[in-house]
Amino acid sequence: MIIRITNGRVTGGFTLVEIIIVAALISLFSGLAMFGVQQMLKNSKLKAVIGETRQIGSALTFAHQDIGFYPAIGFLSYNKDFISNHYGWLRIDSMGLAITNLRMQHTYDKWSGPYFAASQTRNQLSYKFRGIVTMRLSPYTAPDSTGRSIDDIDWPADQWGNPYVLYLFKYIPTTDTWKFVETSGEEPNFWAAVVSYGPDGVPGSLAPAGGDTVASLLSTRLFEQDDLRVPLFRALRPTPTDYNNARSERYSFKQINPNDARIGIVDPGSDDLIYNID
Repeated sequence: MIIRITNGRVTGGFTLVEIIIVAALISLFSGLAMFGVQQMLKNSKLKAVIGETRQIGSALTFAHQDIGFYPAIGFLSYNKDFISNHYGWLRIDSMGLAITNLRMQHTYDKWSGPYFAASQTRNQLSYKFRGIVTMRLSPYTAPDSTGRSIDDIDWPADQWGNPYVLYLFKYIPTTDTWKFVETSGEEPNFWAAVVSYGPDGVPGSLAPAGGDTVASLLSTRLFEQDDLRVPLFRALRPTPTDYNNARSERYSFKQINPNDARIGIVDPGSDDLIYNID
C-alpha cells in the first residue's frame, strides 16, 4: 500500500501487485471452499446410498421370510391388493423367472407388504437424479397413448438416478464357479446382495484392465436404458443369455475373508456400493 501526503492530507492506495495478490488469495479460498462443498455433497450421497441399500436389503429379507424367495425390488413398496389389481404375480420373482400356480397362490397368501417405502422427494427436486424411476418388466408390452406400459413399475433408484439391483448367485461345486439362480425359489447359496453401480453407473471400474469400453461395461448391468436422458429402464429378460452377459468376470467377485461367505468387488477402481444380504 502506498501512502502520500498532499497539501497536509494523507491519501493512500493499493499497488497493482497488492491487488493481484488479494485477487489470487480470494480465488484460492473460493476454490478450496467449492472443493469442500463438492466433497461434502459426494460423501452425503454415498452415505445415503449405504442407508438405502440396507433398507432394501432388510425389506428383501422380510419378504423372503414370508414368501420363501426374493421378489423383484420394485414390488416391495406395494400391498397384495395393489399387486393383484395392477401387475399380477407372474413376474414378482427378482429375475422375472416363471413361478408355478401353487407358488403364486402361496405368495399371495403370505405377502404382507409393503416392506419398503421409496421417497418421492428427489423426484420433485431433480428430473435426472430421481429417487424413483420406471422399470419395464419383460415381456415389454407396448405402451399406451400415455407412454406407459402395463409392465412399467416404480423402482427405487440410487443418488445418481440408476435403479438398485439384486444379485443372486449360486455355487457350482463341479466347476468351482458361480452363476445366477435359474429357477424361482432357488436359494442363492453363493452370494445375495443389493448393489448400486455408484457414481459412474457401471459394474466395477470405468477403467478396468483389458481395455473395456464404457458401452461394453454398460452391457453387463442388470438393466438396459435406451435413452440416457429418460429415466426409463428395462429389466433383463429371464434368459441365460442376458444374465450370463451380466455375470461378466469383469465384476471380479471373490471372498473377502476365507471364513466369511460374503462376497465383495476386488477391482480397486470400483465405486460400486454393496449390501450383502445375510
